[in-house]
Amino acid sequence: MFQTEPIIYLQSLGTQWFTFLMILITTMGSSSFLVALIVITTFGFNFKKGVLLFQLLLWTGLVIETLKILVAFPRPDFVDNRVFNLESGIENTSPFKGNGSGDVFALPDKQILKAFRLQEAFTISSFGFPSGHVALTTALWGGIATVFNNRIIRVITPLMIIVVAFSRVYLGRHFIGDVLGGTIVGLILLVFFTHFLKSPLKDDFFKKESFKFAFRLQNLLFYSFMFFIPILFTALSLVSADVAGYYLGTNVAYLLIIRKGIPDDTGSTAQRASRIFIALLLLGVSSLILDIWFKTAGTIDYLQFTLIAFLKTFIPASTVWASVVVCTKLDLYRRDKGSL
Repeated sequence: MFQTEPIIYLQSLGTQWFTFLMILITTMGSSSFLVALIVITTFGFNFKKGVLLFQLLLWTGLVIETLKILVAFPRPDFVDNRVFNLESGIENTSPFKGNGSGDVFALPDKQILKAFRLQEAFTISSFGFPSGHVALTTALWGGIATVFNNRIIRVITPLMIIVVAFSRVYLGRHFIGDVLGGTIVGLILLVFFTHFLKSPLKDDFFKKESFKFAFRLQNLLFYSFMFFIPILFTALSLVSADVAGYYLGTNVAYLLIIRKGIPDDTGSTAQRASRIFIALLLLGVSSLILDIWFKTAGTIDYLQFTLIAFLKTFIPASTVWASVVVCTKLDLYRRDKGSL
């Protein structure tokens, strides 16, 4: 499961055009692509279902990052310098060669793990197990198929999981064990999500009184899962600042929205398209501005770096609330006269 030979063999068969195709496919398993997909669902089709999918995305990201940090397994290109990182095209400078697992069911070599974990400059993106792309693809596409109960999406979902998993292995970003682990994590989260949809908590999640500052078990439960747990995980260094920022930013936005009331999903095709455009525009522009702004910040220390990473995701995530406000002001949530 942690052998490099299958990856090297696949890469030896690839062409430039096939690699380009795999990069496009792997993008469909990225958090950015899935966020855009959920935004389209939220503002164009069904606000409540979109919010539920947002929660599934957030929890998948939280669990994946925590597992990556706790397991701390390297990616294939660190284990074996014959593996190319085809996704970014970065030259492999690993000092190790041919150090993949010798047995199918063996874990990575202990000496490799020790050398990897002693690095001073690695980031969470350096960790391999489990695959975040595959876990997100499994959970989110499965979640979309569940909330919409659509047979076509149900057929597409396993295909998406397989092609994204294959792309991660071919591009040299993950071992086969990593993508299998990501699939299992995604399926487990999907099972919890499905049970949540069948429980009374789903309806309570869309009630104003569930988010009042009151000592009710229901309120404390929602506040704990939406705010206390990500803050605790961040304090324990189990998740990165950018994941915490996206988690908290999205939930703060929902808290502001629910207190004013869930917006009505009715509207013409033009109104729905306008809502999607505004939401994606605010999300994209805010991300771009922050990225440019912080790149000109100059030399920063670790605390500043952490705060910047948090704000770069917190602020764009909170534009979900701003988008609802703008769309409401522009009457984009009202049913057009012709459909009354």
